[in-house]
Amino acid sequence: MIKKKLHKFKSKILKTDYINKTTKHITISTPDDFDFYPGQFISIIITINGEELRRPYSIASSPRPNQLDLCIKILPNGKSTPTIAKLNEGDEIDVMGPMGTFIIKDQSLTKPITFISTGTGVAPFRSIIANLLEHNFEKPITLLTGYRYNDDILYEQAFKELTEKYSNFSYQRILSREGDRTGYVQILIDDNLNLESDYYICGLKDMVNSVKEHLAEKGIPKENIFFEKYD
Repeated sequence: MIKKKLHKFKSKILKTDYINKTTKHITISTPDDFDFYPGQFISIIITINGEELRRPYSIASSPRPNQLDLCIKILPNGKSTPTIAKLNEGDEIDVMGPMGTFIIKDQSLTKPITFISTGTGVAPFRSIIANLLEHNFEKPITLLTGYRYNDDILYEQAFKELTEKYSNFSYQRILSREGDRTGYVQILIDDNLNLESDYYICGLKDMVNSVKEHLAEKGIPKENIFFEKYD
């Protein structure tokens, strides 16, 4: 992997909107020469009561000039997100990036790929999947997502539109606390198990560890499993 140039820059909030009760979708400006690999993250730098805080957030959009999207869960008792929640269009923030190695590996470019996420763990996959499809990736791409409640779902309409546009992309999600069929993403894994696929997992560490164990039990080699933990 050729390392992308690390930037530290002032960014302007171009757009901000709640996409569910607790999650903000924020579009920020980037320098002309800013570039990243889908799956990477940036850090927002905020000073609160004299303390500088750096908070990493996955980039939730495929590369495009002068802007990128973030998907940020607002935690009422968090140290930084209450401040982020107050950001409005036109405000400026300090940003550093891109960083991270949770990107599509070369070995995956000739294989089916399955993405598994819970909550805002879907953010890097929104970036990666859109980029793969825009660049004519032809192997099957499957996105399996899990949430607690219907109100927690993120980017559903966008993923449904991709399934209509690209025949090799499929999207499924499951809820653990409501609906006709409740459960965790492991159910969707069993429904869509592909021993030829590479698997990319993103979410909180307990979920990631559980899914890794489940995939191993199903016969997926560890060298075909890649992951990013959000805690």
